Amino acid sequence: MPRSKRKTSEVQPEYYCRKCTRDRVARFFYTATNSLLDTNGYMSVCKDCINDMYDSFMQTELSVEATILRLCRLLDVKYEEEAVGSTKLQLSTYEAKGKPMSNIFGVYKSKLAATKHLGQTKEDAPKFLDLTFSEPDIEIKEKIHREAYKDMAYLEKIWGASTGLNKDDYEFLEEEYGKWAGVIGNVTHAEEVLIRDICHLQNQIRRARIEGNFKLVDSLVESRQKIMKDGALTPALQSAAANGKNADCFGNWIRDIETMRPAEWFEDQKKFADMDGMNEDMADIKRSIKNFMTGSRDFNVAEMEGLAGILDMED
Repeated sequence: MPRSKRKTSEVQPEYYCRKCTRDRVARFFYTATNSLLDTNGYMSVCKDCINDMYDSFMQTELSVEATILRLCRLLDVKYEEEAVGSTKLQLSTYEAKGKPMSNIFGVYKSKLAATKHLGQTKEDAPKFLDLTFSEPDIEIKEKIHREAYKDMAYLEKIWGASTGLNKDDYEFLEEEYGKWAGVIGNVTHAEEVLIRDICHLQNQIRRARIEGNFKLVDSLVESRQKIMKDGALTPALQSAAANGKNADCFGNWIRDIETMRPAEWFEDQKKFADMDGMNEDMADIKRSIKNFMTGSRDFNVAEMEGLAGILDMED
């Protein structure tokens, strides 16, 4: 007797993601760490949204440690150094094989549970494992900060170690300074101070525009224009300065010729009166016109005799 075909599976329950506001099945969610709030057993933000947040935070937090700590605060997940180390080890293994790893926080969460159960048997393991977030000790925070900013000592020294500046800010400031210094050339200390002030203002303008604070943008633009005007760094003043430098260069060149290479004095000045032979050519032109208009036969006998001699030599 043939077996009957299995009936289609029942519709799986869906859960709400408060980030993308979509209803999705359970496989799109990590298991909850706070059972008091997430009573359905799943986190209230889906995996895709968490992965997107990780990628976004990584651009400004500068390290895996700082990025995971920020996500742990936001999602109420415990921060554990050992789990972060295991996650970084697996991440480096994937990178060495040329394989991308997009679910880094999911890997951390699995390592976190494994770390907490490490060395425990089923009998002595607690029934409820507290994986909710608690603020790390000051030593751990300082270690995370050093890891994130270990290559930032130079940038902090020249741009300031303000906590309001992140990786994007430092990259923008360095790029802008390079553009200004490239245009001006060898800058003095005073010009360097002005350029760095302008770069800071441009960075503040950039951030204000991103935040949509256009009133602040207008105020910052006025401040930037004032500094550029005081430092003669506006396009008009820069153009005028460039023209002045060109005129100075030409004048210096003429001065060097007159000073270092003066013209020699000749007693017979008539010898060099017509170096290009223009007077002789003009005389021939006038003679030709006169012969044409009057029918005269006034020829340049000396030139003709010279040509005849050349022809005789060729024969």
